[in-house]
Amino acid sequence: MEEIPQNLVMDIHWIHDKTTFPHWTDIRQNTSVHSLYWIQEGEGAFRTEKAEHLVSPDMLFYLRPGLSMEMSSGGLEPLRITMILLSLYTLSPSAHNQGRVQPLHTLPLPFLMTPGGERGRALGQLFRRIAAGWVPGSSGSQIRTQALLYQLIYELFQAKDSGHPDRGQGYELFVRMKEELERRYSEPLQIRELALRYGVSSSYARSLFQRYLHKSPKEYLSEIRYEHAKKQLLYTRLTLKEVAAACGYSDEFHFSKAFKQLSGHPPSKLRSLDGT
Repeated sequence: MEEIPQNLVMDIHWIHDKTTFPHWTDIRQNTSVHSLYWIQEGEGAFRTEKAEHLVSPDMLFYLRPGLSMEMSSGGLEPLRITMILLSLYTLSPSAHNQGRVQPLHTLPLPFLMTPGGERGRALGQLFRRIAAGWVPGSSGSQIRTQALLYQLIYELFQAKDSGHPDRGQGYELFVRMKEELERRYSEPLQIRELALRYGVSSSYARSLFQRYLHKSPKEYLSEIRYEHAKKQLLYTRLTLKEVAAACGYSDEFHFSKAFKQLSGHPPSKLRSLDGT
């Protein structure tokens, strides 16, 4: 399961609801940015160096930077395309807000997606909202549009995962259990109790996490608690005992032991390094 890049930052270059004409042809002009093309109406063809794709409504194309593409419309039903052009970056923040920004060269999304059904309709509506609400130069519009774009990227990852050929019936169960661990990390959770609540065995729950996340539920829960504990250490004055209790550890000893296993140093060292 590929995750959405951490600390994603975006810069909107252009959002355009483009209506073409019969036998229209064009090339991708700006290949230095990330582009999302949602096909609203019509028929046509997109051609890259590797393949030609026949284009029809409710298709989504993700064009990574550097990808060249030729486009054409049919003679009877010209294409209408919602186009979103972005620069994307990842931010590595520090406790003192002196993070490093790195360009993101590609999103782990396929070149072509055909969500279909209710998910496809919802994505189409979201693209239309984004195109209708974006006003270049308006700071208020910029913030609203960025919020919708973050939602869009999340929905695209959800659509990609649910549409993957190995996403069987167990995938939806895995997602629900994973989200419960993320919500209830501060509680004394037991994996066998989690499995029982969802009507499966502990071994089956572990097999789902291994299949889709390549780690056990216990390992994933430990990572969630560790990440929350890091933030508590960096941004609060809570004692180690209080941080342990807030992040689901049974006591300060188990917290320090688990933290050192994941980070290589005790939690007290992280706090001293950042001067808090």
